[in-house]
Amino acid sequence: MTRDETLERIRDIQVRVQELRQASDNPAIERTMQLLDLYCHMARWELGDVRAMIPEADARS
Repeated sequence: MTRDETLERIRDIQVRVQELRQASDNPAIERTMQLLDLYCHMARWELGDVRAMIPEADARS
């Protein structure tokens, strides 16, 4: 799997996790989804997907 394919899958997971978090009425599930979102964020960062996370990066390009 390429880097771009991996990033695409992580972004897809992140969208689903955010939907689950918003739809949940269980605080434990909401917190778990928040942590999953954080881990997706960290994985994207490690793969160098910083533009989506640092708006200033787009301004410098």
